[in-house]
Amino acid sequence: MSNEDTLPGFQFRALYPPLRDCLADENDANAEIALTACRALTYLMEALPRSAMQVVEATPIFLSKVKFFSPEKLFFFYLFLKLVTKYNIN
Repeated sequence: MSNEDTLPGFQFRALYPPLRDCLADENDANAEIALTACRALTYLMEALPRSAMQVVEATPIFLSKVKFFSPEKLFFFYLFLKLVTKYNIN
């Protein structure tokens, strides 16, 4: 797995807006897309902790989506919140 040491030039700021938009999609039929976007944002924060400051802006969107997912799928939402807490982002 790559991390900040092996990806020094990775432009996470270019990746964040499309993922945020996928997560914010209001169409219930696109719930799997929103879940995939949440996974990608979670992995992004895990691999590149410096991206957490940008990704935390998606937290209100993320919280509005929690009610749409089954308990099995909520694991990535749990990881998202855990990483936000880990990096002490306010």
